[in-house]
Amino acid sequence: MKKLMSVLMVMMLVVGLMIPVLSQAESAEGHDKMIVSCSNGLKLNVRDMPTTKNSRLLYRVENGSTLTILHDETTPAGWAKVRLGSREAGYVLTRYLRADKSEKFEKLENESDFKAVTPYIVVARPRANHTEQSVGLRVAPTKNADALRRLEAGDRLQVTEVGKDWSKVIDLKTGMTGYVANDYIRIA
Repeated sequence: MKKLMSVLMVMMLVVGLMIPVLSQAESAEGHDKMIVSCSNGLKLNVRDMPTTKNSRLLYRVENGSTLTILHDETTPAGWAKVRLGSREAGYVLTRYLRADKSEKFEKLENESDFKAVTPYIVVARPRANHTEQSVGLRVAPTKNADALRRLEAGDRLQVTEVGKDWSKVIDLKTGMTGYVANDYIRIA
């Protein structure tokens, strides 16, 4: 009887030690994948704590990267615990994540990569093969950024800086400064 009790105690101890391992393996299968989507073209900061104050920056993640979401009940709203490959787990703001990559991901131009030019005038041109003929004057050099307004074909703009795919412009009608894709402007 004493021997049977000893065996049962050892089995209970082994099972007790296995519960955390089994629960970790189970939760690993349920991880979600999220895509980094910063509208400003910069990299996403991964921090050691879910706060921007008094937290240490662990590393930065490129736009379009896929992160694994680690489900943690203690993570506050607006934050997600994530891992990039085998790198250290950390926290990111959820507003910079999106659920899928259903459309082709647009690599964002970094605003600091724009080159100043002698200002010149261009006009907005219609979008070929689109039912909507207007073009967005945007707050950042990406089609996912908020539009300041819709430019109609012929609207005049002054180019002040040029990037690979976008130009920084001043809308001569409203005086607003924003970005427009180079494909939708032509020299006046």
